[in-house]
Amino acid sequence: MRNRLRHCVATGTPLKIKFGIDPTGPDIHIGHAVSLINLRLFQRLGHHIILVIGDFTGMIGDPSGRSDDRPALTSDDVARNMTTFEEQAARVIDLRNPRIERHLNSEWMNKLTMAQWAAMLKHVSVPALLQREDFRSRLAKGHGLSMAELEYALYMGYDSVALNCDVELGGVDQYLNMHMCRRMMEINGQTPEIIATYNLLAGTTGERDDEGRLVKMSKSRNNYVPIAADPLDMYGKVMSIPDDVMWMWYRELTEITANELEQLQSAVQTGALHPKDVKKLLARVLVSTFNGFDEQTAQRAEQDFDSKFGKNASLIPDTTVEVDTPPGTILDALAIISKQTKSAIRRLVLQRGIHVVSGTGSAPLSTDDLLHDATTLKSSVVRIGKRQYFRLL
Repeated sequence: MRNRLRHCVATGTPLKIKFGIDPTGPDIHIGHAVSLINLRLFQRLGHHIILVIGDFTGMIGDPSGRSDDRPALTSDDVARNMTTFEEQAARVIDLRNPRIERHLNSEWMNKLTMAQWAAMLKHVSVPALLQREDFRSRLAKGHGLSMAELEYALYMGYDSVALNCDVELGGVDQYLNMHMCRRMMEINGQTPEIIATYNLLAGTTGERDDEGRLVKMSKSRNNYVPIAADPLDMYGKVMSIPDDVMWMWYRELTEITANELEQLQSAVQTGALHPKDVKKLLARVLVSTFNGFDEQTAQRAEQDFDSKFGKNASLIPDTTVEVDTPPGTILDALAIISKQTKSAIRRLVLQRGIHVVSGTGSAPLSTDDLLHDATTLKSSVVRIGKRQYFRLL
């Protein structure tokens, strides 16, 4: 890496920095943003950024860390998910910068001939692909492993061949895949890229696995925060994370230095700062980071949170949304206004998570209440979960 940087300085030639992501869902979450934030640092230094959206590899699905085979996506699924990707990535990196390229990896994968692919496969050993712990575990448990999944790292490696990049960024779960990128570049007579991996961001729940490790943020576990989340919701979700997750998020999602983070932790340990105040600072920073560094947006999110959970919290906050009462039962109406499934509404009711709120108190809805006509809630304020408030008109 030092030699490449020296070459940059001597020649004025920027490094080519690659970051790839498969459009397996409509949302980029803040776990993906760890690499994007580091990509932004390279962008600020004047290097050439290459953003690769894996429309080809997305139809296979990255098998890294999975204990079973991933359901295949169709081309329509991938196209639908791709529609929001660039808008969300633009919340972190500057896509208007002239030193940035955006590619779909189908651009070169669809042009690759079988003869070209077979020539490269001759230099890749099957034991090298099967040495991965996740593959061995799946086979030992009798789960399936497709040839497409087995070759996934090779497809990803060919992206690096096609782009002839200098550096690739990604989560630590991509470590073996990115080593195969280096190998594929070697096979094609190129100088292997430098790889830089980052910790996987812990999810919002602070759940730990059987070995005591924090479970990573993922859409499948529903423990994630979308980059494009409503600022009020994003602030509230940050405030709900456990303290041990908070420190990890500080380290991975902000530009705080190691020394500053140590000072912040010390202030909490000595009682000079309350953990809630430190978490509020993190929430403000993240809301600002993903919303154009707009200070007023962060302030509104904090004011909304304080109105609901602060010392002077109001039972009916100023941000209560006024909606026309939908037709049908209360269950129908609540599903429509909250944009949740009826099953999710029923679960919340069983958990006493939906309340009718007045100026003096609140009362939880029962499962029997859900069968009543929605017009019985007209002029009422309903709290759904912890943060959604609606006044039915």
